[in-house]
Parts: sequence; structure tokens; C-alpha cells
Amino acid sequence: MFRSLRSRIAILYASLMLVALASASLLALGLAGRAYQDSLRRGLESQAHLAANALREPLQNGREPTVIDPMVKALGRDGQARITAIATDGRVLGDSVEDPSRMDNHANRPEVMAALSSGYGESARHSATLGYDMVYVALPVQVGEVTLGVVRAALPSAPVNQALSRLAVGLLVIDGLTMAVTVLLAWRLASLIAMPFAEFIQAAHRVVEGDLQQRIQVCDTREIGELAGAFNQMASRLSETINVHSQEHVRLAAILANMADGIVLVDEQDQVIMVNPAARRILGILEDAPLGKTFIEVVRDHELAQMVHDARGLPGASTRIVELGAPWRYVRATAKPLAGEQEGQIMLVVQDLSELRRLEMVRREFVANVSHELRTPLASLKALAETLQEGAIDDPQAAKMFLGRMQVEVDGLSQLVQELLELSRIESGWVALRRETTNVVQLVRQAAERLQPLASRQGIGLTVQAEPGLPELFIDGDRVQQVIINLVHNAIKFTPPGGQVTVAARASSEGVEVSVSDTGVGISLEDLPRIFERFYKGDRSRSGGGTGLGLAIAKHTIQAHGGRIWAESTPGRGSTFTFLLPVS
Repeated sequence: MFRSLRSRIAILYASLMLVALASASLLALGLAGRAYQDSLRRGLESQAHLAANALREPLQNGREPTVIDPMVKALGRDGQARITAIATDGRVLGDSVEDPSRMDNHANRPEVMAALSSGYGESARHSATLGYDMVYVALPVQVGEVTLGVVRAALPSAPVNQALSRLAVGLLVIDGLTMAVTVLLAWRLASLIAMPFAEFIQAAHRVVEGDLQQRIQVCDTREIGELAGAFNQMASRLSETINVHSQEHVRLAAILANMADGIVLVDEQDQVIMVNPAARRILGILEDAPLGKTFIEVVRDHELAQMVHDARGLPGASTRIVELGAPWRYVRATAKPLAGEQEGQIMLVVQDLSELRRLEMVRREFVANVSHELRTPLASLKALAETLQEGAIDDPQAAKMFLGRMQVEVDGLSQLVQELLELSRIESGWVALRRETTNVVQLVRQAAERLQPLASRQGIGLTVQAEPGLPELFIDGDRVQQVIINLVHNAIKFTPPGGQVTVAARASSEGVEVSVSDTGVGISLEDLPRIFERFYKGDRSRSGGGTGLGLAIAKHTIQAHGGRIWAESTPGRGSTFTFLLPVS
């Protein structure tokens, strides 16, 4: 019902009127309420002034409640408000309604505290003594700079609320009658506006159903007549266009949209006339409307542009492997000139080989790295075994030494295999993180305590700096602690005696940052971008042993928690490794 033009016009008109009436009514109620409240407060303030003047002398003379209470009750009978006289310590000295001896101490009443502190106090609240809502105004009774007490005047707020309720009911009745008339007028006006569009809707439905010969009779109304003429012209052109191109376009669009290979069609002026979705993805075409622009403007690769240019002078297709950048892509491109009605046009077909290339490079690099890491210990084991076979086994002392060295090499191989398995499991997502709420400061301190003896033996200072009040994180504490231990161990290993290693934890806008800083040899600018790669070692770190997998495991562990890790270093002045863990 409310989706029709008539309903929407009527609803819009009625809604605007409703908003206007509601705004006016609320404004009127607000103004009336403030006026009533201001009038009530002014009356109470006047009566409080009169009572303060009348009680100033008795309070100055220090009379007891037995003298002041009758005066207060007389003042209450003369006026409409309830009058209360209160000592500076909160004792009620007199009240026009109640017996002051049975009343609570009023030192904590907000209006009394305000009057004593600022010279005027008011509040609207529930009266514990009378049992209904009251409006209070309190004034201090002073002689010079000395405050003798407080006089308070009060009236029930019910009359004000009743007056506002009556006003609200009246406004509601008026608004209701006005809205009823408005809805009738809005519906009538909307009907008159929407009536001519019924024929347009019927004609449009017939066109949608395939009747492209449908036409609308032009009427006398200028706007409707222009719309009818435009509709008839559109139907004629639509009929001509669809009859010529519909079947071919549908077939071609379906094929191109579902192809895995990218296709770019270029005309005689090297302008792009067609790009399918796969080509947009493979070539990184971000423009919303690449058609009509030159090939180099759209693709922005001179090698592909040269292929398209050279293809115009070739009898057949030419194929080339091309590396594209930003983002990096490795593609097979085939440029072929078209014949017949499309003569002069070039069709470029591109196949994305990036993933295959990446997998091949990863495989080769992995094999090379593993071979490199295995070559040295295996060669050492072979040499030690040959030495034993050649007679060293008969020398107990030498045999024991060689066996000890063989055990070291085997332990190293075992560690390498274990870390390879661990890294593989983390990268593949097979490792289930045992997340629990963890205190980061405690985690950092425990990691530092475990490595404190090693730092002491090396003559290196190890300190922990943690901001107080860091939020707890929902993480796998054991794995994150192992990352910290790995970073601290590396810092100790590459820091000379007398140096300093600092572990810090601090809050950031994204979460909690943990950093490990040292004053060691640092990392060269060439090595710094690659230190988190598997098996990568700088020249200095090769002399310190290790498998080259620790930082790679640390990176993937932090990434598995949704964080990130990075390093900063100045050669000769030390390094800082930092990782960020987001707050869940």
C-alpha cells in the first residue's frame, strides 16, 4: 500500500504536518512549563525573603524553637507556601506544617546546602515528610557576613503538573483534528497528482513483457505531454537496439563474464572498447569506466602496450610472459589481430600465472634453505662417524668427545625439524590457540625472569618497564610468552658484555605493544626487511647459531592473534623488536 506514488505523497505531506504540529505543541508545552515553574519559583523566593526578614531578629537573638516555630506557623498561615526555619547545623527550628522536633536534620537537603554555600538554593524532589513532590526555594538569613540560618519556602508541584496535563490534552485534541483534515486533503491531492501515471505504468509493464510497439497518447498537460513523448521515443529506439544486438550481446556477455582468462579489446586508435571482469582483476584495472581510454592509460604497462602495437603488423598471434607490478603479477599474454568487420582491432588475452609462479618459487626457496641448513650438520656427522671408524673409537677420551659432538649435531637437527613442523602448523592454521584472559605485564615479567640468569652470565643488564593498568588480553599466553623469550634471547645473544636489554609493555590506540630493545650490534639496512623470513640470517647472526626460524615463528604466532610485529635497528647502536596485540 505504501509503495504507491499516491501513498508516498500523502504520507510525506501528512508527516511534514505531523512534525510541524508536534514541534509546535512540544515547544508550547515547554514554554508553558518553564513559565509555570518560573512563576512558582518567583513566588516562593518572595515568600522566602519575607520569612527571612521576619526571622532575622529572632535568629540573631538565638531564640529556641519554642519561640521561632510559632512565628513560622504564623508566616505559613499568612502565605500559601510551607515555611521552614533551619539552623546552620541543619536542625529544624520551625515549620509551618509539621512539628520541628519530629523532623530530620536538613543539613543534607540540596537546597539548604546550596543556600549556605552560594546564597540561593532550589530543588524539585519528593518530600520525605509530606509524601509528595515539592518545589523548594531556600535563602540564608544573614546579618552582615554572618549566616544565622536558612529559611525555606515550598509548594507542591502537583498544580503545575495538572495545568500542563490539561494544556497537553487540549493541544492533543487540536493536533488530532488538524491531522485528520490534513490526511484527507493530502490523500485527495496525491490522487490528483498520481492519476495520470496509471497509463504510464500500464504501458511500461507491456514494454517489459515484450510489447515494444506500445505507445502513449500525448495529452495537453505540458509536463505529462513531454513525458509521454519521451517515453514513445525511448520505446522506439529501444525496439531498434534490442532487435539488432540483444542475442549477440547476451551470449558474448555471458561468455566474457565467466571466463577465467582476461580479455581486452582495443580498436584502431588503441582505445579500449571492452574489458571483462577477469582482465580487470588480473591487470589491476581500478577505473570504473576504462572504455574509450587508450590502452596505456588503462593498463599502465609499456611491455603489454608494445605487444598490442607490434601485433598490428603480425599475421598471427604473439605470446609473451610478462611480469606486472603494483600489485605484482606474472601473466602469459597473447595479442591477436582480428579480421573481417573487426579488422584493425587487437584482442589481448591474459592468463594469471602468479600463484603457480609463487608456489614454484616457494618450493625452490624452501628446498634450497632446508638443504643449506641440513648440509653442515650432516657433513659434520659424516666426518665424525668416519673419524670414529678410522680408529678414534678405540681411544675412549676421543670417542667420548666425538660422540658428544655428534649428539650436539643431532640435537640441532631435531630442533630444526621441530621448528619446521611448528612453523608449518602455524602457517596452515592447524594450531588451535588456547586463548584465555591474560595479564600482559605478568607475562613479560615471567619471560624476563626465565632469561635473567643467562643475561647475568653474559654481563648484560635486563630490565622490564611496564605501564600500570594495562588491559588484559584474550590470548594464548604460552605462545606469546615464547615469542617474548625468543626476542629477549636474541637480544642477549647479540649484545656484548656491559650492554643493556629492555623489555617494555605499553598501551597504544590499537591495543598493547610489547617491545624488546638492546644496545647490541644492530641489523644492517639490507638485512632488516628480510629478518622475519624463514631461514634468513644476516652475517652477524650466522655466527651465533640457530635455525633461522625463530623470528618466522614469532611473526606467524603474532599474526595468528590478529596482531603484527616489526623491527627497527641502527647498526652498531642496537635493535628494537616490537609486536602489537589488539584488545579483544
